[in-house]
Amino acid sequence: MGVGGAAEAQQIRDLRSDPNAPIVVTGTRLTREQARERAVEFVRQVGVARGQQAAARWIDPVCPRVRGIAEPYSGIVEARMRGIAAEVGMRVAREGCDPNISVSFVGDAEALMREIDRRSPTRLQEVPPDARDALLTGDAPVRWWYLTGTRSRHGTGSTSQTLNTQADDRAAAGSSISNPSSPTEALSHYDSSIISTQVNRAIVDANVVIDLDRVEGRALEAIAAYAAFVAFVEVRTSDPRAPGSILGLFSTDPETRSLTEWDMTFLRSLYRLQLDRPARRHRGTLVRDLVNAQTPG
Repeated sequence: MGVGGAAEAQQIRDLRSDPNAPIVVTGTRLTREQARERAVEFVRQVGVARGQQAAARWIDPVCPRVRGIAEPYSGIVEARMRGIAAEVGMRVAREGCDPNISVSFVGDAEALMREIDRRSPTRLQEVPPDARDALLTGDAPVRWWYLTGTRSRHGTGSTSQTLNTQADDRAAAGSSISNPSSPTEALSHYDSSIISTQVNRAIVDANVVIDLDRVEGRALEAIAAYAAFVAFVEVRTSDPRAPGSILGLFSTDPETRSLTEWDMTFLRSLYRLQLDRPARRHRGTLVRDLVNAQTPG
């Protein structure tokens, strides 16, 4: 990726470090039927609330940390991620916080992933089996994985132990990847509900690894937006192909530079969801909000 000379200067002109800067979104009007088809397919591709598993999202304030590129570029990426989080209604931790989102720019992502798996395979314990090979041996420009915890539906009344994250000893490429301890969960419930599942699934740690060689030529603004989306949403595929979304950056929409209107609507809907609901309700709400945003009135 061009992080030197003229390329650096252009990226700085393209991307402001002000976290309060407006996020430019783009989109086209669809018929209601087209919007619904697209919304259903988008939610399916992302993989949120797949099958019987309810959606997960961040409940604690997010604290992104970018490594592997020099200042001011790491600060630009962090600021953009913080700005997007605030824009969609997420809680954002203060500067100087302990990071729970690690974004690592590396020269050889595949080698780093192999080293992580060799040293501590439990770090990837929540990666679905069908996605593990792609994460370890694939050629994706960006790779990611999550750790999640279960909380009571009230958020603070849970006796569950969320996954504890610790800084690694920088196993490869000067990057730092979070290391979980084994969780112990014991939730107590004192009420009942026909609608509520009584629990919330929360993302408690996210890691994003960006291969510098494979993202070369993409604007830093676009890389920051992509990293934000996959860090804030439990994206279940290593190769999402979503037209009209930042997720199409490396496939269908290489010219995308920021989150689209579609992406922002999805994120806002996700962060308004009542988490203690079945997966089918989550999918239905996400689809409904996407359709309504595209076909007002």
